[in-house]
Amino acid sequence: MSSPTKARKLTLALRSEPTVHFLALGAILFLVYHLAVGNPRIVVVTHGVKAELERHFKDANQRTPTPAELAQEIHIWEGQEALYREALRDRLDRNDSTIRALLADRIRARVALGVPRREPSQADLDAWLAARRNLYEEPRRYEYELIAFPKSEPSSARQIERYQRALQAGADPRTLGRPITGAVLDSEALRERLGSDLAARIQGLPPGSWQRLANADALLLARLVSVTGGLPAAEELRRHMVVDWQYADRQLALGRALQSIVDRYRFEERP
Repeated sequence: MSSPTKARKLTLALRSEPTVHFLALGAILFLVYHLAVGNPRIVVVTHGVKAELERHFKDANQRTPTPAELAQEIHIWEGQEALYREALRDRLDRNDSTIRALLADRIRARVALGVPRREPSQADLDAWLAARRNLYEEPRRYEYELIAFPKSEPSSARQIERYQRALQAGADPRTLGRPITGAVLDSEALRERLGSDLAARIQGLPPGSWQRLANADALLLARLVSVTGGLPAAEELRRHMVVDWQYADRQLALGRALQSIVDRYRFEERP
């Protein structure tokens, strides 16, 4: 048998062998990959890499690196890059939960940069306050003073008239002879001490002036000295609410953006 005939028969035999097909296909894919991507173990130190390393050095040291210092930074980067690529070749990024979480956080941070900060309308802030008033409102505390004139004393009606005239004329109540009681209490403690009716009437007094009141046992001169707590001043309240509203709004927008990425994937459970 001639040599050309033997060669043709060998070629036909190889073409019919599946293993040969597989090896040939692998060789073709390997060649195509290297033509398209190049050698994966060749690390190109680009001008952009050098510029970024120089910028990091400036940020850390507040000056431009010398040529030797920049060369050292590049050397460190080359080592890190080589080890990083080797880790990817060994698929360590797929098996390490810490790396997976870090990469997921990088995606979150990148998406967050694209979330705009909106300005709330007055309607937005009104709705926000209505739902979260307790976040901004301090419990109201009432400072009050009382001078009591027992109803069991026949002279109480005359004495309270005299006291009221003196107080209206500017007299110091501490010099008029009767004891003054008082406290600084929140609404609940005020009701417990004075009863619901008297507590409510004291809470409704205009601060500063003495007013005539009464309970079951005595005629009273009462003064609401001051009220603290409640909501902050309007401008301060608005400033705090805008910051809180914008944070919550961005978090909602970020959540929607991240969910849109998750929704691109299909999840299946297999035994």
